[in-house]
Amino acid sequence: MTNPVNVFQPAIDALEKDYEDLERQANGLLTSINVLRTKAGMPPRPPGQLGGAESGSANTGNGRQIVLHSDTFTGKKLSSAVREYLEMRKSSGGDAPATSREIFDALKQGGFASNAKDDATAIVVLRTLLRKNTVTFAKLRNGKYGLRSWYPNLRTSKEATAAGRSSDVTMVDDETDQTDNDENLPEKETTAA
Repeated sequence: MTNPVNVFQPAIDALEKDYEDLERQANGLLTSINVLRTKAGMPPRPPGQLGGAESGSANTGNGRQIVLHSDTFTGKKLSSAVREYLEMRKSSGGDAPATSREIFDALKQGGFASNAKDDATAIVVLRTLLRKNTVTFAKLRNGKYGLRSWYPNLRTSKEATAAGRSSDVTMVDDETDQTDNDENLPEKETTAA
């Protein structure tokens, strides 16, 4: 019987050589980029950063950037840090709601320290907070999260079900909301014990 390690070793060696070559090319490009950035009066891009976002900034969707310092969320509780980040997105004039991944990446970049053992666990904790804390956060139909205070006519699934609707989150017009007034509901019968 052939040892599986020996069968795959040539492929592993070839891929590692290709990776090293690409890494050298990337480092050369980064050096060129940083020479031009320095001449333009911009800070150099740190190694290992992918994409076009500046170091210390988070994208809000419409190309708008939020400047995040490495200690923006240091020492804050998760709920407070998320709320602050969403407010920053709103005040930047870009797309205010964010996906859980966008929120997680921004908090991490801003120095938020999670007690989770790894990033996968930390993002699960974040998603759970966003889903369960419906007093503060609202999940929109597009999968993004915003602050509940931004959506005064937004109902939770419990409220929608009580009103005879079955969607997770429902936008309600003021006119349709009038049918739910106490005066239009039947009186509850009381029974004597």
